Amino acid sequence: MSGTENAIETETETGDDDGGRAETGALSGAESRTRNRKRLKAAAFVLAGLGFIVGGSLLAPDPEPSGWVAEPASSDPLYSGPGPTIEQVMADFEAATATAGLGPAAAPRSFMVPGCLAPWESYEHVSDARWAALLDNLTGRQWRPTQRLKRTHTVASSLTKGTWHLLVVHAKRPGTREHLSLVAANSTPACEKTFEQAEAAGSQAV
Repeated sequence: MSGTENAIETETETGDDDGGRAETGALSGAESRTRNRKRLKAAAFVLAGLGFIVGGSLLAPDPEPSGWVAEPASSDPLYSGPGPTIEQVMADFEAATATAGLGPAAAPRSFMVPGCLAPWESYEHVSDARWAALLDNLTGRQWRPTQRLKRTHTVASSLTKGTWHLLVVHAKRPGTREHLSLVAANSTPACEKTFEQAEAAGSQAV
């Protein structure tokens, strides 16, 4: 995606998810969100040069004016298992996109943060029906929608599963190819350290 459009920004939560409770412990909701924002901003640096996120940003310092709308509270049970591993996350992506009739996926990109980022992208046509089917299929695999965004040339949805935070973005701008991307960042302390080391080294991809 181009970095010329305003950054797609969202605030995700860890303190309310089963996968985040053990990690955050006695942290308040605000402290938990601040900590998670720091982790995902470090992850965004790794992604910035690759065009997965419009403007190279996963989060906003202040999410209020960004245009994101909170999803209604769900009665579905939260994911409570261990992990999931990056292999399980990628398997979710492959199954959800295939079931929705999306793809094929573009050639995978290599990252210097193994185990911490799960990317999937395609440049094929995405109809409204297939976009809805994709989100339904992800929800059926226990990805919990938290926020959604709709702009003139871009729609996006934020979802969580355990410690993973997923951003699904579909961009369709005049004169450019459509771009569907699914990028999940694992917000664990180990991945936070890995992201920050990559940021300090000025590294993005290999």
